[in-house]
Amino acid sequence: MWGLILKILGYLFGVVGGISLVIGVILRLSRGPAGTLISNLRANAFVEFSQVCLIFAIAFGVAAIMESMGEKKEKGKK
Repeated sequence: MWGLILKILGYLFGVVGGISLVIGVILRLSRGPAGTLISNLRANAFVEFSQVCLIFAIAFGVAAIMESMGEKKEKGKK
């Protein structure tokens, strides 16, 4: 059960991180290194937010793999 939740969270953070990375790159390319503003947020904010989201996606993916390995070990003991 927890493996499914971890997988869903991993995909969710991956998609959100990917979208914010694309937005940050587009904003950065549109006006040089500083980028433009969207809702008072610079391009750097979008890129840094995407980094955090992608790190969480990796962590949840690894946790889902570890959870499935633990379930396999429990089934093998029975």
